[in-house]
Amino acid sequence: MKKNVLLVEDARDIQLLVRTALGDLVHLKCVETVDQANKELHQSDYALMLLDVTLPDANGFDFCKRLRSEEEFAELPIFFLTGKDETASKVAGFNSGADDYVTKPFDPEELAARVMARLGRKGQGQNQSQEIFQVDGYRVDLVQHKIFQRQASGEDEYLPLTPLEFRLLSLFLRNEGKVFPRQELLRLFWGDDVYVSRNTVDTHISSLRKKMGADGTAIKSIFKKGYSFTRSSSSTKKTAPTKEETPSTKQPLAH
Repeated sequence: MKKNVLLVEDARDIQLLVRTALGDLVHLKCVETVDQANKELHQSDYALMLLDVTLPDANGFDFCKRLRSEEEFAELPIFFLTGKDETASKVAGFNSGADDYVTKPFDPEELAARVMARLGRKGQGQNQSQEIFQVDGYRVDLVQHKIFQRQASGEDEYLPLTPLEFRLLSLFLRNEGKVFPRQELLRLFWGDDVYVSRNTVDTHISSLRKKMGADGTAIKSIFKKGYSFTRSSSSTKKTAPTKEETPSTKQPLAH
């Protein structure tokens, strides 16, 4: 069962990145202020909270300390997700009661691995680690950064992907059918501060397709829109067995 995760972040682009990173792994609720977050926490059950430090109405460190002083939220996993990467800020975050501290820009796959690893440890009686997810024909290990492809023989074969190809395919598998503009892929995997040409995305997609074999055709280029991972539903036609014509036996006429 998917768990509820609360993201407290006022930047819409970061909300989109987190939503893309976590995909269908959790139920994600986004709010933009501490006041909204406080109301959400008291109205619904959340398994984890991602918290920015600089928010419109309050400081994330102070909010975290306040929650830790309340018995109801003393054990709530809290991850800071912030652009403050100084050592002093990290120390302040952990001193305020945070369980983890992730700096921006962040790797979407790493964030997903951290979140799911924490939720997996917190859950009781779970037989299957949530650090691994499966989609038809694929098994993705978010911690080991490995993807296995189901073969016709029924065995799973490891795909020798580069780190960036792993992140691309993981993103597509978790968001099948969604169209990702090239510009969004550039921002997700290279960031806004690094200049790379749009052809860079095409080059990596081409390499990924080759490594996926016949399944590579599922990564489709949508004219003037971007890329989408869409597998055509294979409809198996059943042909009715032909009846063998048997000669009719006529009963002899009674004399």
